[in-house]
This record gives sequence, structure tokens and C-alpha cells, in this order.
Amino acid sequence: MGTTPTYSWPYPEPTDPVANGAQDIEDLALAVETTVSGLTQGKVVQVVRATDATIRATTSLTPVDANISVTITPTSATSTLLILWVASLRPSLIAGRSLHASITDSSNVALSGAEDVRTYAQTSGEYRALATIIGYSAPATTSATTYKGRFYTAPTGTATISNDETTGQMIALEISA
Repeated sequence: MGTTPTYSWPYPEPTDPVANGAQDIEDLALAVETTVSGLTQGKVVQVVRATDATIRATTSLTPVDANISVTITPTSATSTLLILWVASLRPSLIAGRSLHASITDSSNVALSGAEDVRTYAQTSGEYRALATIIGYSAPATTSATTYKGRFYTAPTGTATISNDETTGQMIALEISA
């Protein structure tokens, strides 16, 4: 067995947390592709990417669509899919308010571990965070499969996703068995 590679994630400057979001997701996809292509089991078969630069806001206490999705048609029913979503998250500017974002399948079932929660802890000022949400799926099909971003706020307030400074991105990578 070889050694486990380590990666340094190139986060944007702390004063500008969303300016380099597009580059971050492309760097992560390249790191994943490089790692997977070096394995004896599994290769990146295809990569599908979707973008959205529209500001989305909700006051919903239950998940609603963030209007970003990616559709991929696996080449094999035994493939695994890696879904990445990079977006700017901004909960209400009220201490204790949080924004929950997740990647779901077309039935709105969240992918295991594919959730990010951001809580505003201050009483004033601005809070915006670049989030990278990662999920895995084994759809066992060669039919087109759609994954989408969903978000909500808690306990009450407004949650904003994406923003005017960068484009949100969702990427699906098919990895062969």
C-alpha cells in the first residue's frame, strides 16, 4: 500500500471569503481526480458542472430548493458519484440564527453527510462564509440522475445563499467501480 496523500485547501483571504469560490471547487475537483486516478480501483469517468450566480433567500424553517442542480447520466450502474457544491452562505444578522444547506437527490433525500450549518454568533456586522458541501451517491442506474442544493433557516430569520461576488457551483464526478 502507498502513502495517503495530503492536500492543502486554498481558501480565499479571510477578508474576502467568497471571491475565489469558483477556483476552489475546480482545485478540489482536480485534487479528487488526481487522487482517484492513482487508485487501482476507480477512475473519474466524467465530470458535469452547473453554475448559478443568482442570490437566493428564504425564511423557510424547512428545506427549499436553492435553484442549483446538476444532472449526470452514469456510464455504469456500479459507479459512485461524488457531488460537490460551493456556495456563499449568509444567515440573518441576528445572533443565534443559522443557515442549513444540503445536497439532495431528486426526491429531496439528503446525501449522507452532505450538509453545512452556519450560525451567526455576533450581534452586529456582516457574516458570509464560503461553504463546500460534499456528498456521495451510488444510484445503481445508468439513467439521468439529478442532485440539487437545498437550504433553510433556523430558528427564524432570513438565509441567503450564493451572492453577487461569486458564482455558486455544483459538480458531479462519476467514479468507476
